[in-house]
Amino acid sequence: MAAEPDDGLTAALAAAAPRRWWNRGTLVLGALVLVVAGFGGGVQVQQRWGEPAAGAAVPSWPFPAGLANGAAGSGRGQGPGDQPSAAATGATAGTTTGTVTLVDGDTLYVETVDGTVVTVRTTDDTAVRTTRASKLTAIKRGQKVTVQGGALTDNAMTATSVTAGG
Repeated sequence: MAAEPDDGLTAALAAAAPRRWWNRGTLVLGALVLVVAGFGGGVQVQQRWGEPAAGAAVPSWPFPAGLANGAAGSGRGQGPGDQPSAAATGATAGTTTGTVTLVDGDTLYVETVDGTVVTVRTTDDTAVRTTRASKLTAIKRGQKVTVQGGALTDNAMTATSVTAGG
């Protein structure tokens, strides 16, 4: 029996046939590229929107102070005995969050989520920040602020820091 002329052509076509473009090495390399790209993206996000410098106040808006940190309560803004909780009033011991209603000299008036107006007294030692260290005059009516300082008594406190949002 004589060899058919197509046998050589079939063997040549089979040898030149396209192979898969991927194999195990390609998949591992692709996964490695994705991990490196994700890490690089995370570094860029951290540099742009990362945590503030040590000791800086961390704003909690749009949530009332304490609520963003998991303050206790019965879930309806009520504390023990159905009294408004600190989170419901937008104030906790030494922290108040709300909207600025007036800046008058060294005094800031902040309306909390329940409508209470808190008088905030500042001193030369009070740290005022917007997106970076600032002065009290940079804070305008209607801005969201988080105030940290002395205990809230008679709806007034002395601030150690005031952090304003956009």
